Amino acid sequence: MERNILKRRYWLFFVAVLITMAVSCSKSHEGPYYNYQNKNAVYEGNTYEFLQSQNGLFDSLLLVIDRVPDLMDTIKNYDITLFAPNNQCFTNALNNLNELRATQHKMPLSLKNIDLVELDTLLCRYVIPGNYVTDSLVEFSDGISVSSLRYDYKMHLRYNRQDANGYQNGGPQEIEFSDPKNSIFERYWVTTYTTSVNVHTNNGLVHLLSGGHEFGFGEFSGRMNK
Repeated sequence: MERNILKRRYWLFFVAVLITMAVSCSKSHEGPYYNYQNKNAVYEGNTYEFLQSQNGLFDSLLLVIDRVPDLMDTIKNYDITLFAPNNQCFTNALNNLNELRATQHKMPLSLKNIDLVELDTLLCRYVIPGNYVTDSLVEFSDGISVSSLRYDYKMHLRYNRQDANGYQNGGPQEIEFSDPKNSIFERYWVTTYTTSVNVHTNNGLVHLLSGGHEFGFGEFSGRMNK
């Protein structure tokens, strides 16, 4: 009887360890990884078409791209790196905006009627001219500063390799994508993380952002609540 109890305890412990390992390998800082093994995926089409092909995951992003003048042409035809916020990122931002507006007895807003100038300003921060694959960032331990589309606004990229199964740097690659807020002090930066990296399209590169990110790097409510 005692031997059976010991065997059962050992088995339960073994199962618990396996579950813990699986969970630790499937999470990023802000949510689950969409594609753990995706290092160098290739999509036969332009970046805009890639977003369209993702089963509705980027419908909100496509909607705002369509609203901003000339941005669709850039996403389709120019050499860019897109840090792609999914639908949840926009939901996070809209929820916070409309909760604020409710306290002020204002009508809720949607992506179809928010201020277009401010939308353009924020959206362009997610579009970086040129190709920034993870390999190009590895050697910069402190990351690099890059200029975003149209307004030459400075964003920051830093490469990370997550731990997995007890092995240091044995997990998925990720990029810390930060809005430095024009400050050299990192405590003022707002940072999000990728869940999948290095998706190559015919005209550029896409890194997918975590659904825990709030579109606009904390500026959405302030800019849109006018």
